[in-house]
Amino acid sequence: MTADDLKPRRELLEQWADEKRKPPDAGGPASRARLAARNAGYWIATGYRRLADRILDRGLDTAGGRREPEHDHPDRVLYVPSDWHVLPRALRYIGVSSHDTFIDFGCGNGRILHQAAKRPFRRVIGIEISPALAEIARRNLATHRDRHRCGSVEVVVCDVADYAVPDEVTVAFLYHPVANETFDAVIESIIDSIDRTPRRVRLIYNLPVQKSNVLATTRFRLLTEQRSWFIGDPGARTVIFEST
Repeated sequence: MTADDLKPRRELLEQWADEKRKPPDAGGPASRARLAARNAGYWIATGYRRLADRILDRGLDTAGGRREPEHDHPDRVLYVPSDWHVLPRALRYIGVSSHDTFIDFGCGNGRILHQAAKRPFRRVIGIEISPALAEIARRNLATHRDRHRCGSVEVVVCDVADYAVPDEVTVAFLYHPVANETFDAVIESIIDSIDRTPRRVRLIYNLPVQKSNVLATTRFRLLTEQRSWFIGDPGARTVIFEST
Protein backbone atom coordinates (compact mmCIF):
# COMPACT_ATOMS: atom_id res chain seq x y z
CA MET A 1 0.00 0.00 0.00
CA THR A 2 1.41 3.41 -0.99
CA ALA A 3 1.68 6.46 1.22
CA ASP A 4 -1.38 7.99 -0.50
CA ASP A 5 -3.45 4.95 0.47
CA LEU A 6 -2.89 5.84 4.10
CA LYS A 7 -5.00 8.99 3.59
CA PRO A 8 -7.93 7.64 1.56
CA ARG A 9 -10.28 10.49 2.34
CA ARG A 10 -7.85 13.00 0.84
CA GLU A 11 -6.95 10.65 -2.01
CA LEU A 12 -10.54 10.58 -3.24
CA LEU A 13 -10.62 14.36 -3.43
CA GLU A 14 -7.23 14.42 -5.15
CA GLN A 15 -8.56 12.05 -7.82
CA TRP A 16 -11.48 14.38 -8.37
CA ALA A 17 -9.10 17.36 -8.66
CA ASP A 18 -6.93 15.50 -11.19
CA GLU A 19 -9.94 14.90 -13.39
CA LYS A 20 -10.88 18.58 -13.23
CA ARG A 21 -7.41 19.49 -14.52
CA LYS A 22 -7.82 17.37 -17.68
CA PRO A 23 -8.30 19.25 -20.98
CA PRO A 24 -11.99 19.93 -21.77
CA ASP A 25 -11.98 17.60 -24.79
CA ALA A 26 -10.23 14.69 -23.07
CA GLY A 27 -12.16 11.46 -23.49
CA GLY A 28 -14.89 12.73 -25.81
CA PRO A 29 -18.49 13.78 -25.06
CA ALA A 30 -19.34 10.75 -22.92
CA SER A 31 -16.31 11.25 -20.69
CA ARG A 32 -17.02 14.96 -20.36
CA ALA A 33 -20.62 14.21 -19.38
CA ARG A 34 -19.49 11.75 -16.71
CA LEU A 35 -16.95 14.26 -15.40
CA ALA A 36 -19.60 16.98 -15.26
CA ALA A 37 -21.90 14.68 -13.30
CA ARG A 38 -19.14 13.84 -10.84
CA ASN A 39 -18.22 17.50 -10.42
CA ALA A 40 -21.85 18.40 -9.76
CA GLY A 41 -22.19 15.50 -7.33
CA TYR A 42 -19.10 16.65 -5.44
CA TRP A 43 -20.37 20.19 -4.96
CA ILE A 44 -23.87 19.04 -4.03
CA ALA A 45 -22.44 16.59 -1.48
CA THR A 46 -20.15 19.27 -0.08
CA GLY A 47 -23.08 21.64 0.32
CA TYR A 48 -25.13 18.91 2.00
CA ARG A 49 -22.34 18.20 4.49
CA ARG A 50 -21.95 21.85 5.40
CA LEU A 51 -25.69 22.32 5.86
CA ALA A 52 -26.00 19.11 7.89
CA ASP A 53 -23.18 20.22 10.17
CA ARG A 54 -24.77 23.62 10.71
CA ILE A 55 -28.08 22.02 11.70
CA LEU A 56 -27.15 18.72 13.35
CA ASP A 57 -23.76 19.48 14.88
CA ARG A 58 -25.06 22.37 16.94
CA GLY A 59 -23.84 21.80 20.50
CA LEU A 60 -21.89 18.65 19.62
CA ASP A 61 -18.52 19.92 18.33
CA THR A 62 -17.96 16.93 16.02
CA ALA A 63 -17.43 18.72 12.69
CA GLY A 64 -14.02 18.96 11.04
CA GLY A 65 -11.05 16.62 10.81
CA ARG A 66 -8.16 16.41 13.27
CA ARG A 67 -4.83 14.66 13.48
CA GLU A 68 -3.55 14.12 17.00
CA PRO A 69 0.01 13.04 17.91
CA GLU A 70 -1.25 9.51 18.57
CA HIS A 71 -2.26 9.24 14.89
CA ASP A 72 1.32 9.69 13.67
CA HIS A 73 1.83 6.06 12.69
CA PRO A 74 1.81 4.57 9.16
CA ASP A 75 -1.33 2.55 9.94
CA ARG A 76 -3.30 5.41 11.55
CA VAL A 77 -5.67 7.67 9.63
CA LEU A 78 -6.54 11.24 10.58
CA TYR A 79 -9.91 11.70 12.22
CA VAL A 80 -12.77 12.84 9.99
CA PRO A 81 -16.39 12.47 11.18
CA SER A 82 -18.76 10.27 9.19
CA ASP A 83 -21.59 11.93 7.31
CA TRP A 84 -24.73 12.27 9.40
CA HIS A 85 -26.80 9.90 7.27
CA VAL A 86 -24.34 6.95 7.21
CA LEU A 87 -25.11 5.23 10.53
CA PRO A 88 -28.90 5.83 10.61
CA ARG A 89 -29.19 4.48 7.07
CA ALA A 90 -27.13 1.37 7.93
CA LEU A 91 -29.03 0.72 11.16
CA ARG A 92 -32.36 0.95 9.35
CA TYR A 93 -31.10 -1.82 7.09
CA ILE A 94 -29.86 -4.23 9.78
CA GLY A 95 -32.27 -3.32 12.59
CA VAL A 96 -31.46 -2.70 16.27
CA SER A 97 -32.75 -4.40 19.42
CA SER A 98 -32.11 -4.15 23.14
CA HIS A 99 -29.98 -7.30 22.85
CA ASP A 100 -27.42 -5.60 20.59
CA THR A 101 -24.11 -4.05 21.68
CA PHE A 102 -22.50 -1.45 19.43
CA ILE A 103 -18.82 -0.56 19.08
CA ASP A 104 -17.13 2.22 17.09
CA PHE A 105 -13.45 1.68 16.30
CA GLY A 106 -11.87 5.14 16.20
CA CYS A 107 -14.79 7.10 17.64
CA GLY A 108 -13.09 10.50 17.50
CA ASN A 109 -15.32 13.28 18.84
CA GLY A 110 -18.23 10.90 19.35
CA ARG A 111 -20.65 11.73 16.53
CA ILE A 112 -21.36 8.06 15.75
CA LEU A 113 -21.58 7.19 19.46
CA HIS A 114 -24.18 9.92 19.96
CA GLN A 115 -26.22 8.60 17.04
CA ALA A 116 -25.94 5.00 18.24
CA ALA A 117 -26.91 5.92 21.80
CA LYS A 118 -30.19 7.35 20.50
CA ARG A 119 -31.15 3.78 19.50
CA PRO A 120 -32.19 1.00 21.90
CA PHE A 121 -28.77 -0.66 22.12
CA ARG A 122 -27.95 -2.59 25.26
CA ARG A 123 -24.50 -0.99 25.34
CA VAL A 124 -22.51 1.47 23.19
CA ILE A 125 -18.68 1.50 23.21
CA GLY A 126 -16.23 3.87 21.54
CA ILE A 127 -12.51 3.12 21.12
CA GLU A 128 -10.19 6.09 20.55
CA ILE A 129 -6.40 6.30 20.72
CA SER A 130 -6.34 10.07 21.29
CA PRO A 131 -7.14 11.17 24.87
CA ALA A 132 -8.00 14.65 23.56
CA LEU A 133 -10.62 13.37 21.13
CA ALA A 134 -11.93 10.86 23.67
CA GLU A 135 -12.49 13.66 26.19
CA ILE A 136 -14.49 15.65 23.62
CA ALA A 137 -16.57 12.54 22.91
CA ARG A 138 -17.28 12.01 26.61
CA ARG A 139 -18.29 15.64 27.01
CA ASN A 140 -20.61 15.45 24.01
CA LEU A 141 -22.24 12.28 25.31
CA ALA A 142 -22.70 13.69 28.80
CA THR A 143 -24.21 16.92 27.47
CA HIS A 144 -26.79 15.07 25.38
CA ARG A 145 -27.51 12.14 27.71
CA ASP A 146 -31.16 13.14 27.93
CA ARG A 147 -31.55 12.33 24.22
CA HIS A 148 -30.15 8.81 24.54
CA ARG A 149 -32.14 5.59 24.78
CA CYS A 150 -29.10 3.48 25.61
CA GLY A 151 -28.22 3.67 29.29
CA SER A 152 -24.67 2.33 29.02
CA VAL A 153 -22.31 4.41 26.85
CA GLU A 154 -18.54 4.53 27.35
CA VAL A 155 -15.39 5.76 25.61
CA VAL A 156 -12.21 3.72 26.03
CA VAL A 157 -8.80 5.30 25.36
CA CYS A 158 -6.89 2.50 23.66
CA ASP A 159 -5.09 1.51 20.48
CA VAL A 160 -7.68 -0.47 18.52
CA ALA A 161 -5.00 -3.07 17.71
CA ASP A 162 -4.64 -3.86 21.42
CA TYR A 163 -8.32 -3.85 22.31
CA ALA A 164 -10.00 -7.17 23.13
CA VAL A 165 -13.47 -7.02 21.60
CA PRO A 166 -16.14 -7.89 24.22
CA ASP A 167 -18.02 -11.10 23.51
CA GLU A 168 -21.34 -9.24 23.59
CA VAL A 169 -20.61 -6.97 20.58
CA THR A 170 -23.06 -7.56 17.72
CA VAL A 171 -22.65 -4.39 15.63
CA ALA A 172 -19.25 -2.85 14.79
CA PHE A 173 -18.67 0.45 12.99
CA LEU A 174 -15.49 1.43 11.16
CA TYR A 175 -14.89 4.61 9.17
CA HIS A 176 -11.55 3.34 7.86
CA PRO A 177 -9.84 4.26 11.17
CA VAL A 178 -6.66 2.28 10.50
CA ALA A 179 -4.90 0.53 7.61
CA ASN A 180 -2.63 -2.41 6.82
CA GLU A 181 -1.77 -4.84 9.63
CA THR A 182 -3.57 -2.76 12.24
CA PHE A 183 -6.85 -3.08 10.33
CA ASP A 184 -6.31 -6.84 10.04
CA ALA A 185 -5.68 -7.00 13.80
CA VAL A 186 -9.04 -5.35 14.47
CA ILE A 187 -10.86 -7.83 12.25
CA GLU A 188 -9.02 -10.73 13.88
CA SER A 189 -10.04 -9.47 17.32
CA ILE A 190 -13.68 -9.46 16.22
CA ILE A 191 -13.31 -12.99 14.85
CA ASP A 192 -11.67 -14.16 18.09
CA SER A 193 -14.63 -12.78 20.01
CA ILE A 194 -17.06 -14.65 17.75
CA ASP A 195 -15.08 -17.86 18.24
CA ARG A 196 -15.28 -17.48 22.01
CA THR A 197 -19.00 -16.73 21.96
CA PRO A 198 -20.64 -17.74 18.66
CA ARG A 199 -23.19 -15.14 17.53
CA ARG A 200 -24.17 -12.99 14.58
CA VAL A 201 -22.05 -9.86 14.17
CA ARG A 202 -22.63 -7.14 11.57
CA LEU A 203 -19.82 -4.84 10.39
CA ILE A 204 -20.70 -1.39 9.07
CA TYR A 205 -17.61 -0.30 7.11
CA ASN A 206 -17.69 3.26 5.77
CA LEU A 207 -15.11 4.12 3.07
CA PRO A 208 -14.21 0.41 2.71
CA VAL A 209 -10.63 0.73 1.49
CA GLN A 210 -9.79 -2.76 2.79
CA LYS A 211 -13.05 -4.49 1.94
CA SER A 212 -11.13 -7.37 0.34
CA ASN A 213 -9.28 -8.01 3.61
CA VAL A 214 -12.58 -8.62 5.39
CA LEU A 215 -13.80 -11.01 2.69
CA ALA A 216 -10.43 -12.79 2.62
CA THR A 217 -11.01 -14.03 6.17
CA THR A 218 -13.99 -16.05 4.83
CA ARG A 219 -15.71 -15.27 8.15
CA PHE A 220 -17.98 -12.53 6.80
CA ARG A 221 -20.35 -12.26 3.87
CA LEU A 222 -21.34 -9.06 2.13
CA LEU A 223 -24.93 -8.09 2.91
CA THR A 224 -25.21 -4.84 0.97
CA GLU A 225 -23.35 -1.84 -0.37
CA GLN A 226 -24.87 1.57 0.26
CA ARG A 227 -23.65 4.29 -2.09
CA SER A 228 -23.93 8.02 -1.69
CA TRP A 229 -27.21 9.72 -2.45
CA PHE A 230 -25.28 12.10 -4.73
CA ILE A 231 -24.02 10.96 -8.14
CA GLY A 232 -20.29 11.52 -8.32
CA ASP A 233 -19.84 12.05 -4.59
CA PRO A 234 -16.25 10.87 -4.00
CA GLY A 235 -16.52 10.41 -0.25
CA ALA A 236 -19.38 8.11 0.66
CA ARG A 237 -19.70 4.37 0.24
CA THR A 238 -20.61 1.95 3.01
CA VAL A 239 -20.56 -1.84 2.97
CA ILE A 240 -22.29 -4.03 5.55
CA PHE A 241 -20.99 -7.49 6.37
CA GLU A 242 -22.47 -10.28 8.46
CA SER A 243 -20.52 -13.04 10.19
CA THR A 244 -20.91 -16.52 8.69
